[in-house]
Order: sequence, then C-alpha cells, then structure tokens
Amino acid sequence: MSKIKILPQNIANKIAAGEVVERPASVVKELMENSLDAGANEITVEVKAGGKDLIRIVDDGSGMSQDDALLSLERHATSKIQSFDDLETITTMGFRGEALPSIASVSRLELITRPADAMEGTKISVEGGVTRDVERIGCPVGTRISVANLFFNVPARRKFLKTITTELNHIVNQVTWAALSRPDVGFRLSHNGKGILDVRPCNNVIERIRLIYGKDFSDNILQFDWDFENLELLAFIGKPDFTRSSRDHQLFFLNRRPIKSRLIGGALSSAFQNVIPKGRYPVAILFIKMDSHLVDVNVHPAKTEVRFRNERGVYRDISNGLLMAMREHEYIPEINAPVADIPDSKQKPTIPPKIHKSNPRRSEIENSVTDYLSKQDKKPKDISYPSTSTPFARLGKPIQNLTNRFDVHKRPVESIALPLMNLENLEVKTRLFNTYIVLETPDEVLFIDQHIAEERVVYERLKRQMLRDGVPSQGLLITVDVELSASQASMIDSILGILREIGFDIEISDDRMVKVKSVPSLMKKGDIKNMILELLDQLPDSLDDYDKLKLQDNILITTACHSSIHAGDKMSDAETINLLKELFETKPPYVCPHGRPIVARMKKAELEGKFQRR
Repeated sequence: MSKIKILPQNIANKIAAGEVVERPASVVKELMENSLDAGANEITVEVKAGGKDLIRIVDDGSGMSQDDALLSLERHATSKIQSFDDLETITTMGFRGEALPSIASVSRLELITRPADAMEGTKISVEGGVTRDVERIGCPVGTRISVANLFFNVPARRKFLKTITTELNHIVNQVTWAALSRPDVGFRLSHNGKGILDVRPCNNVIERIRLIYGKDFSDNILQFDWDFENLELLAFIGKPDFTRSSRDHQLFFLNRRPIKSRLIGGALSSAFQNVIPKGRYPVAILFIKMDSHLVDVNVHPAKTEVRFRNERGVYRDISNGLLMAMREHEYIPEINAPVADIPDSKQKPTIPPKIHKSNPRRSEIENSVTDYLSKQDKKPKDISYPSTSTPFARLGKPIQNLTNRFDVHKRPVESIALPLMNLENLEVKTRLFNTYIVLETPDEVLFIDQHIAEERVVYERLKRQMLRDGVPSQGLLITVDVELSASQASMIDSILGILREIGFDIEISDDRMVKVKSVPSLMKKGDIKNMILELLDQLPDSLDDYDKLKLQDNILITTACHSSIHAGDKMSDAETINLLKELFETKPPYVCPHGRPIVARMKKAELEGKFQRR
C-alpha cells in the first residue's frame, strides 16, 4: 500500500502560507504588489493592531471580473506566466499565484473588485481558505481586499507575532519601500484610523524621498546615474557629513523591486570604506535596472532575494560607478579608483586612501601619530584631525594630588578591566590639534582624546543621576523641531518613557514632527536634532526581546556622545584639568561607552629608540 498521498488543498494552502505569509507586513507587501501589477495610481493601506486584527488594501487598478476573482483564490492561478520561457523575463511584481489563496487560508478575507467595463462588481468572502459567499455588489473600479484576524486558525503562528509597535514598523517599511520604488503612484497608510504616511504621485524619486523622509534629508542627498554594459545605476547618496549609525538607510531596488543583497551591500561598503568614519554608514538608495534574463528573481517565495548571473560584473559595476560618481561630485578631495573586483573569501576589497589637501608637514605628523597608535593595538586606527592651526597651549600643571584610585591593593581586582595607570607625577604638557591632551610621566607620554574622554565622564554622570534623584532637565528657549520619517515616527513612542526619565520633554504632532522642549542639563552643547534621529536609527526592528536596561543604556551612551566636547573644540586649562580629574574617577577610564580607546601611551624608551639614543 502506497504511503505517499496528495495533500488536501487546505493543508497545502497553509504550507504555502508559511512560505509567503510570515507576518502582517508580508500580507501588505503581497497585496500592494498585486495592486501595482493591476496598474493602480493610488493605493491605500489601512491596518489595525499592527495588522493583527485587520489589513485592508484599496486600489484604483484594473479590477477583476467575477470569474477572474474566483480563480485568483486558487493556488498557482496567475495572469503573469503562460509558459516556462516567461520565467526568464518576469517584469511584474507578483507571479507565483500563491499570495491570495495563502493569505485566505489563514485569515477571514473579503475581496471586492470591479473592472472598468462592468456595471457592478463582485464580493467574495473566504474564511480559513473556504469560500463562504459570492455576490454581486455596487463598488468603484479597482479592488479592495480586507484581511481580518490573521492566523486565527493557526494559533501557534499568531502566538509568535511580535508587539503591535514591532509589526507596525515592518508594515511601515514595506509601504515606504513600495512608495520609493514607484514615485508615480500615490500611497496612504493609516493605523487605527491615524494617518502615518500620505504621499501623492511624484514626478521623480528625489521628490518622493523628500515627502517620505523630509526636506532636511533630501537636501543632504546627491543624485547621479551611470550606464554600464549590462546595468543602469541611479543612486541617491548622502553627503560626506550626512551618515547614519546603522545600515537602515541603505535601500536597494532592482527593476523597481525592493531587494536584499549582500553583493550590492558589499560593493557599497567597498566604495565608501575609506571615506566614511568607522562606525558610520552612508545613506544610499540605489536603483538598478537590468535585463530580466540576467537576474533570477525566483529564488525565494517572498521575492526579496535575487541571484545575478554575473555576480562579479555586477559588483564591479556598482562599486566603480559609486567611486566615479564620488569623484565627479567632489565627494572627497581626490580618488584614484582602480577597476574594482568582487572579493573572495580571503581578500577584502580595497580602494586607494583619501588624499588630504592639507599642510604637508602636518600630514607627516598625523601619519606618525597614526603609525604609533596602530602599533599600540596591533591594528590601524582611524585618526582624523580638524583643520585648525591654533597654537598648542602649554599647561605644565601637575596633578599629583589625584590619588591612585587604580591601585590593585585598594580596589577589588574584578572591577579593573584594563592595565593599571600610574598617576604619580603625571603632568599635563600640551594639546594637539585641539583634540588630543598630552600628558607626561617620568617614563612615558600619554595621549588622551578629549571627546572620547568627556563622553565617558558624561555617561557616568547621567547614570549616577538616574540612580539617585533623576536627571535634571533644562528647558529650551526655542523648541527644536525634528522631522521624522514614517518608520521613525512609528517607533518613537517606544522610547518616549526612557527619554523623559533622562530629562527630555518631547511632544509628537500628527504630521511626523517632534518638538523637543527640554533636554538633560548636561546637554549644553549637543546637537539635539541629530541625537534624536540617531537614537531612532539605532533601534532594532523588534523591541519585544530587547532588554529595557540595554535600551536605556544605549540612549544614555548616545546622549553622552552628543553632549560632549568635539574634536577641534578649544578647552581652557582649567577645563582640561577638571576633565582629567573626572576621567580618572570613572571606571574604566580607558575606553568610552562605545568601546573606543581613550588613552594611548608611548614609552620614553621607544621615543629614544626613534632618535637612536639607545
């Protein structure tokens, strides 16, 4: 007796749903793609409870006849593919014919649709994959699909959905990506009746970028395009000083389809690796156009991953295109760009180092310090100095009155993370480039980065204040307005409580504007606007499993960073001494909260060796 059986239709549909419908955002993605393929000029997305209770997509596309509407709910029913050869030249967003039946199998679905040549439309009700009702109905041209109680009949799947905020954020991302890929189409998104995104049809991508991310964002974007033999590249790149602390603003589109690609991400990183400071990432929205036979979009059911037939060529073209565009736009002073090639597992891609248009003698000094610091940690460090020619300030003030708080006999060993520093006879000598404080002991020279040092000090102060009576707040004479993207606006509620605990008073308006009324009193010189944006960019996609204390600590770290003195800022002698005193009272005083080194040391013997005194 045969043990192999054909699965019943309802089970097969639920299996397909597991591949296509991961979460509410997956439903939004699939249904929007169907609307775009139907030629819609306006698409409205309404959700409730992060899409768990309701997802409704309304479009003004071509609509369907009753026969086609019924067929659309059958597996592998599609108007996009007629023969095997069509798989090689797919240009539509959807083509598998699995989305609607898969969604209908795990929800209560209602489909209302009418084509332009029909006097009335069709309404179909489906529950758990079973068609309950089909009737004629008066309705506008286009299609409206309502998906209620997602995963109601698959409780295990519903249980694994995240919080409303997290699920909503994924939906916002999907609508944002669709809106960027199709600026000619209007998109609206609302949650529980409150508007989140409303963008009209636009003439070009940069106009759509401005509507989604705001004027400040679009004003800091450079646009360029480049044609290669097998692909066309349209890129929107942030200016050199407009970077982010995460890769969330690196978006890739292939033939108008949003995709994920390590290959493209690697080409982007290769082009910018010697341009963007360590720990920062360029803003990059890349649109790639290729003949469909050169790429396979049928790799994954969600169609977000693709396979290029010539990966080496794609990597080379994108990397070189970005390098040439940066040179053309004077993104950096000068680049001598060789032909880039795709890296293998043993070799990292490289581009020539940036050439500084600065004083030759000063460059020699910078290189010497960089070389020394590199040897200290056995790896190169990024050292960039501000363009200032302020004379060095000779301090010559001893700080022997500081007790050696790091004596191994006075403090438990487990509280000391790094080698001990002998503070006896420590003397402040000078400052370099208004960035580095130079100290001297009888047998070595110490270099301290003033920004990183104060970052550690401010972080420790904020933590102490929170543990005691709370962080003192300082009202602003003029409120600071921060324009958020739809995704950022959907996430800020999740951190408002913590922000208030550390001294911020923030008001959110309906037009994605945030008004900052008060800040921590320590934040006397901080860039409030960029700090808020950086905090939001650093938030994970899901806050459900994210430790609140860790989130609080990350907010304190970012606040401390933006509240501290910067490289190139002048400090008085008294400020320098006070900073050092406070620094050596922190634990540990050798690294900032981000993990960057605060102190580097050069032994007297090493210096003597360079001058052949030994």
